[in-house]
Amino acid sequence: MAKVLLTVTRAPSEASLDAVKRDLGLGDDDIDAEFGVVNIDPNRDRYAVLVEESAAERVGNAPGVDGPFSNPRIEPFGPPDR
Repeated sequence: MAKVLLTVTRAPSEASLDAVKRDLGLGDDDIDAEFGVVNIDPNRDRYAVLVEESAAERVGNAPGVDGPFSNPRIEPFGPPDR
């Protein structure tokens, strides 16, 4: 299944992968551990996580969670200019 992005608002001390999984009830197969928890707005304590679509449907209405947002593959349009 495809993965999508969610944004979560968390205190920096609660922005670990384990804390996000625990708070949202996500299992190891629901969240991309390699992507991790990425700080996208330090001024508002906003973080991004990459999750399975089915997980996003379950937790998308939780307090402090926004999304899902698409995660399109980024590829070059052609050979690099020389």
